[in-house]
Amino acid sequence: MRAFWIILIAGCGFHSPPGTTTDPDAGPDTDNPGSGQCPASYDVTKLPGPSHYRLIVDGHRAWEQSDDCNDDLPGSTRLVVIETRKEFDDISAYIKTGLGTAMDSVWIGAVQLPTAATVDTDWLGFDGAPLFDGWGGSEPNDNNTSNPDEANHEEQFVRMTRTNPPYFIDDSGPKMFGAICECDGKPIAATVPALINGYRP
Repeated sequence: MRAFWIILIAGCGFHSPPGTTTDPDAGPDTDNPGSGQCPASYDVTKLPGPSHYRLIVDGHRAWEQSDDCNDDLPGSTRLVVIETRKEFDDISAYIKTGLGTAMDSVWIGAVQLPTAATVDTDWLGFDGAPLFDGWGGSEPNDNNTSNPDEANHEEQFVRMTRTNPPYFIDDSGPKMFGAICECDGKPIAATVPALINGYRP
């Protein structure tokens, strides 16, 4: 009887669920990272998939938090890149509960080109695509209250905090905030590390 069921299942085209493998020596499936493919520390259950997330409570500079996320699983993890309205809303709701992070803020994966002429142009997500428009209030403002339309390149990274309504805030990379890392099988874009390094002291 057991042989009959094995033959029947095989004949029905049974496949393993996505993100699983029958080879115990196989490496992470970075094209489709499931819960078993991302590091165990990516365990923020309050944020829905398909990505997995890790919260960093301790405060560090933007580039240090970026390095930390990248090192978790190179090629699959980085500072979170908010790509859709749903992801923005989900992460905003998560932050609003109060996470106990340094300065009550988290760095996310975004940077401005050093050639930007105005405060609201040339922002990129760490995936290399134009940044999702999550700005609000007077942001971005480059800490320039005298002429907000002229970029002075003082604030080239992006954080989020418990604003109401929620929105992105441009800020200076040396500030010590928490962070949210994302595991989605996508590496940091090849052009982004040079941008980040250009702002390191």
